Amino acid sequence: MPICVKPISKYEIEISYDHDDPTPEVIPATNKAIREWVENIGGGNEIEPGYFMETDFAVLSCGGHDVIGNLIAAAVNEYNRPHTVAFWRHHHGEEVAARLEKKYFN
Repeated sequence: MPICVKPISKYEIEISYDHDDPTPEVIPATNKAIREWVENIGGGNEIEPGYFMETDFAVLSCGGHDVIGNLIAAAVNEYNRPHTVAFWRHHHGEEVAARLEKKYFN
């Protein structure tokens, strides 16, 4: 299940890790807050990449939705980085994993 997001203002979002969560958390729409939320929900385990976002153009512009989406994608990708690199090492070896990590994460 991917992250579900709904902008509620220019500065805050509702965020949950399940469409059916009756009590999504309200957090600031900042890089730091989103990264902390992802780290807390993941608990060290890999989480599903991507997200679903409800759009409401009365609340936030198209560009604003794009910024939030980019913040969420970046937080999830960085959080999942160790899992991704370990997968590459296991299936492709150390040299290929190092090359891929440099290409996609640096």
